Amino acid sequence: MSRFSTPDEIFGPVSISKLKDEDSYERITKGYLPEAEIIFLDEIWKAGPAIQNSLLTVLNEKIYLNGNKELNLPVKGIIAASNELPAEGEGLEALWDRFLIRYIVEPLQDKKNFAALLLTQSSSKSMDFLPLTNDDCIRISEGASKVRIDEEIIDIIYNIRARMNKRMTSKPLSKSGKDDSEMDLKFYISDRRWKKAIGIMKTSAFLNKRTFVDFSDLLLLRHIIWNEESMIAQTNAFVAEELVSYLFKEILQKNKSSKRHATRATSSTLFSPDNKHYIIQCDGFQLKIAITDYNNLKKSGGYFLASETQDEVLILMEQGQYAIQVLNDGAISINSFTYPLLTAADKQISDNFLREMGGTLEMITQNLKNSIANNMFVKDSPANSTLHQIINEYQKKLG
Repeated sequence: MSRFSTPDEIFGPVSISKLKDEDSYERITKGYLPEAEIIFLDEIWKAGPAIQNSLLTVLNEKIYLNGNKELNLPVKGIIAASNELPAEGEGLEALWDRFLIRYIVEPLQDKKNFAALLLTQSSSKSMDFLPLTNDDCIRISEGASKVRIDEEIIDIIYNIRARMNKRMTSKPLSKSGKDDSEMDLKFYISDRRWKKAIGIMKTSAFLNKRTFVDFSDLLLLRHIIWNEESMIAQTNAFVAEELVSYLFKEILQKNKSSKRHATRATSSTLFSPDNKHYIIQCDGFQLKIAITDYNNLKKSGGYFLASETQDEVLILMEQGQYAIQVLNDGAISINSFTYPLLTAADKQISDNFLREMGGTLEMITQNLKNSIANNMFVKDSPANSTLHQIINEYQKKLG
């Protein structure tokens, strides 16, 4: 389509006889969109408002208003393509919201795939799959409607939605210290999209020969809950973080509880993995400090400047990015934030915990990986690297 495309080309020409004999403005729809089952709209965002406005009810209610008659359309799927996303400020938000699955197709990166593209004859026909019949569509729709979705899946979706809403309403301060921002509506996801997203996940489960939605189906949200290209990486991280957080939540709580209730009889003995460094337990990661530097800090009682090496070791320097001070035997201040040092007791508790829960931890991780590997819609996604990275971060927290 282009800006010169007319509704006649998409929905059919106006019936001259109806207009002349019955004073009725109706289109001849045979062979046009209102009678199609599968619709492909190329360069949709270049179409004019007359076409785009008529598509609103086609996409959502599967209804087309032909004159004064409502036509219930037989459409089973609508696919659109474009070289750009809808422009801002042109009133296209409602139409964009109705396209549920959004996928950006990048140029081929793999050499084998690129070679296959170059060598494949354009006239050759692939026989990898047969076209879907009407009976197939009915069977899939009926089967997907019977797929079970458990409360834990709903909990994760709710947490993702809450995170998106929080990101939408957060208002960072400007340099002047004033709140100059408005609601970040690019993070707004309509309730209609969340509802339809459930249908996508249930269909995925059915086509993967399951009777229930599992955690791998949640990863399809990566293609549903972004509105701008700049959001893709962030929403991918939101989905992965909430999924992993939910899976590891019980283990993390048990780990904290075991440390909280453990005896601290030997808490004053600091742990050193190499007899050269102590370990500072920062939020979600660990830093090392040389024992000699720590003792010098403790003896002086004052502030020193330090920087971090690539090996995550704090070294004292005349100029550094951190101001550090030993507060007491077992705690250190870094830029006014207090962090404990790992004690021998902490290390023993952590080791005992991992021995007890290591099997559970490995089982949870492996089950998720198996679930992804068995889901034909997500198993080869490059976005899975974000999920694996977050899993590794949680494993470090437990370690």
